[in-house]
Amino acid sequence: MAYRTIPGAIFGCPAIANMDSKLIDSSKARWRRLKRHFTESFTGELLPRHRAHDDTYVDEARNQRQRSAYRYIFILTAVIMLPIVVNNFYTEQLVPAAATLLLLLALAVNIVLLTLHRESFLSPAMVVAANIGLVMLSLYRGQDYSLYLLFPLLVSVPILFNTRWAIIVGVLSGLVAAPAVFTQYDPTTAASIGISMVLTWLISAWLVYAMSEQSLRLKGMAITDSLTGAFNRRYLELQAARALQDWERHRRSVSLLLLDIDHFKKINDEFGHSVGDAALKHLVSLIKERIRGVDILCRFGGEEFVLLLSETTALQAKIVANQLRRAVEGAQVLPQGRMTISLGICDVRQVTDLETWFRKADEALYCAKDLGRNRVELAETPIVAAVSGITATGR
Repeated sequence: MAYRTIPGAIFGCPAIANMDSKLIDSSKARWRRLKRHFTESFTGELLPRHRAHDDTYVDEARNQRQRSAYRYIFILTAVIMLPIVVNNFYTEQLVPAAATLLLLLALAVNIVLLTLHRESFLSPAMVVAANIGLVMLSLYRGQDYSLYLLFPLLVSVPILFNTRWAIIVGVLSGLVAAPAVFTQYDPTTAASIGISMVLTWLISAWLVYAMSEQSLRLKGMAITDSLTGAFNRRYLELQAARALQDWERHRRSVSLLLLDIDHFKKINDEFGHSVGDAALKHLVSLIKERIRGVDILCRFGGEEFVLLLSETTALQAKIVANQLRRAVEGAQVLPQGRMTISLGICDVRQVTDLETWFRKADEALYCAKDLGRNRVELAETPIVAAVSGITATGR
């Protein structure tokens, strides 16, 4: 009956009204899920890794995001191509019609593959390049409307290609399109179209650059200590988990050095927190000058720092630690007197999990403190009971 198609609220029927509201809510929910999925597909590199075995999950999640992004790009490209295909068949231009139809079928196959969580056999960059070529072919065959399909394609060029290829494809597209534009339009219109195409490409390229720079800055803020410039504890836990996993799989030795400034509370009390902050920065600078690019320096908290020395045994790490200790002791860090550090070392071969690794290094550091400070101790060394313990003046 006809009245059933009219919203139930008109007839004052609560049941039908509720059904209608549920359908609307369901439609909104589906739209929100689609919007969220689309956004997540094109964003997000900083996925959380809490343990070493999270690597597989994170890598798969990143691959899935990439496949989803490719699928959306293929869908958008197919939408752009559809009017060209229809018009080619309508005007009986069989050569471009066959070419565009083949590319459209290839897009459909790739969309299905990506929907089934499989790898596509065409990259988005290849599809966009082929699509630009077909638009040019249509333009030269007198299909003026195809010129405007170049604009969304030019927007995608800086996104899908690296900088060099984006410039090459953009310049070539302009050079190929220019003769057709200037022969089919008056000079003023042709110049306007040309300027619009250039601006479209430049604005897209600038937006891609700005978003990339913002992403790098956000990533840096997420893993870097703002005061000293060393990596933060979050990054340390990630890298330590990877190092532990590398040892379990490939037997790559890594040593963890836990470093602490001696009597740092006394430094703050005597000279002020500004001098204490400057001392932390100076310490990080000294250490960075004396370690390799593959080594990782992180601020563990307060005046404590951690060094992860790649491909380094505990004995080799002790040599490095003593070099750092002497460098800090000999540097003019404080306005008066000298600053010293104590270090505890633990080799990855002694542990099976992160908690034990940090605990053993901390025990070695406490041992160095209890034995007089300004020294290096290995985790293998029996922990000597403190005679006086840790005083209130700080470690």
